[in-house]
This record gives sequence, structure tokens and C-alpha cells, in this order.
Amino acid sequence: MERSRSTRTAVVAVRDGFRFGPFSLDVRAHELRKNSLLVRLAGQPLEVLVMLLQRYSEVVTRDDLKRRLWPGGSTVDFDHGLNAAVRRLRSALGDRADEPRFVETLARRGYRFIGEAESIGYRPGQEGAARPRLAVLPFRDLDGPEPWTLFSEGLGEETIAQLGRLGADRLAVVGHHAAATACQGAQTTRELGARVHADYLLEGSVRRNGGRIRITARLVEASEGVQVWAETYERQLSDCLMVQTDVASRLADALARELQGALPVRRAIS
Repeated sequence: MERSRSTRTAVVAVRDGFRFGPFSLDVRAHELRKNSLLVRLAGQPLEVLVMLLQRYSEVVTRDDLKRRLWPGGSTVDFDHGLNAAVRRLRSALGDRADEPRFVETLARRGYRFIGEAESIGYRPGQEGAARPRLAVLPFRDLDGPEPWTLFSEGLGEETIAQLGRLGADRLAVVGHHAAATACQGAQTTRELGARVHADYLLEGSVRRNGGRIRITARLVEASEGVQVWAETYERQLSDCLMVQTDVASRLADALARELQGALPVRRAIS
């Protein structure tokens, strides 16, 4: 896409949010912009920024962030997950840990926003998380002659259907075809995530042993390759469709819990 050559800085209207440096954060729209250009930032990194700005100049502890980002209390590796989120945030802001302009690290305590920020029509209680983007990768069949059998493909499609229960306004899901195409030639999770514009990747495998089947799934933060959740399901393979539906439903529920801090909150209309 060709960019304008004008040197003028466009002013983006922000109803509820903050401005700092060349950036504007619209909390209601869940968008971060640098001047007039949209910055690709979502999920946990954006949640960290929102929380830091809401408590401008205060120390936001690691425990505070854990409660906000992982409200269910379960995470495979909290330290790696939080550090990855902060690194992505700093990368989006062009900030550095050793010479911070916006996000200051307080060793073993937490973080603090140190830049000059302007609050724009912001009122507490209006904040929400950005809609994360999840790519459901093809499940690998570890026993079959082909990379993905019909059962594995069906499991992936059923998982996508079950994730649809979350609502398209809360979670964007990349389907099988786009994910499978992107898998070809991708060397790293960062590269794969960039190809499908995904914040998270769901990958898994299927293995059979007689009349039993074992399905392993794990959720990976795409840009850093950090595993944030994993689970194994074992079932009797008496009814393939029933197994696919049951496991996919449990997968969708587990992912909803793990991504709860990144999902926009549904609010009742009074």
C-alpha cells in the first residue's frame, strides 16, 4: 500500500483514551496509532499499555498484571508470558528497556509509565481488551501416512466452529486453509504468525493406539514462541464425530479461559 508523502501529521480523533508522544490510544476502539497509522498491537501487550496509562506514573506490580492478564489464575509460565508481552509493547512503541521513554522496569516489582500522557475523555470502567487473533493450525497425525488425516482435519474444523461460540466481535479466528498454506515454508512461530496476522497459534497432534486416541493441543504466543497453555485429551475411538465434538468443545472452553484477559468483555445494555 502506497503511503502519503505529506509530512503533515494527521490528528486521529480519540473519544476515550490517551495521547503520548506521537501515539494515541483509543480504549473504546482498542486501537493504538502512531500519528495517523494504525499500530499492530493487540491482546496482552495492549492490555499492559492500557493498565499502565490508567495508572499513569504509578507502579503497576507484576501481581497486578497477572490478575489482569490471567484472571483465571493459570498460566504455564507467567514470567515468560509477561516478559514477552512487555517486549512486544516496547517494540511497538520503539522503546528500550535500558533507555526507556515510556515504559520503565522496576526490577522484581513491576512497571511504570514515565512519558508525558494526556487523558482524553477517559472514564474508569470503559476499558476493554483488544480482540485477539487466533490461528488454528492443522492437527498433525503422528501415525498416519499423510500429514493430516480426515479425522485431524475434522477436529480442526470443529474446533473453529466451537470457537465461534465466543462471537466474532470477541475473537478473530484464522481458518484451516489460510493456516495450512502459511505453514508451508514458515521457519518460526513469529514468521507463521506474521503470515496470517495472528497473535496466538493453536497447534496440536493426534496419535492412535488400538481403540484409543490421544489428542494434544497447545497455545503459543506467536511473536515470541512462548507456550501459554497445553492439554492432552484421551478418548475411546468408538464414534469419531462424538470425539471431535467433545474435544473441540473442551478446547474452545479452555482457550476462552486462557485468553480471557485478551477478550473484550461483554456488557449488558441497560
